[in-house]
Amino acid sequence: MRSALRTAPALAALLLVLTSCGDSGPAAYSTDDRTITVDHGEKFTLKVPANPELGQNWYLASPRADADVLKYEGDREDTGDGDGTQFFDFTALSRGKASVKLLFCPYGRCHSADEVASKPVPTATGTPKDSDQEAAYYLYTITVR
Repeated sequence: MRSALRTAPALAALLLVLTSCGDSGPAAYSTDDRTITVDHGEKFTLKVPANPELGQNWYLASPRADADVLKYEGDREDTGDGDGTQFFDFTALSRGKASVKLLFCPYGRCHSADEVASKPVPTATGTPKDSDQEAAYYLYTITVR
């Protein structure tokens, strides 16, 4: 019995470590983090504010990231509590650099990246705000090491 009492704290600590593994998910980068370094094989996501109720959406734009360096896994949304978030998921495939271009479309100004491809759209330098009235491109530079 005495031996079991001595090992119980160690087992509890091990259980705590094992149950906390994997909860964090892939690294998430916001519009403030547009120069990103990830490791080969790492999964990561670009996390952007989106409120579909206000017609605020994001699209992956052309040119697409170098497919030898990054694999685009798709996008998804979380619209909880009115303030939404859109996620663009990637996997780092090989060492190198790639650019990811996202199009921010506030207030239903556009419905796809193709729709604005022929129009002049500025490249954003700040963070998107509810007061933004025009579409803008957000460029991310991803370095895979």
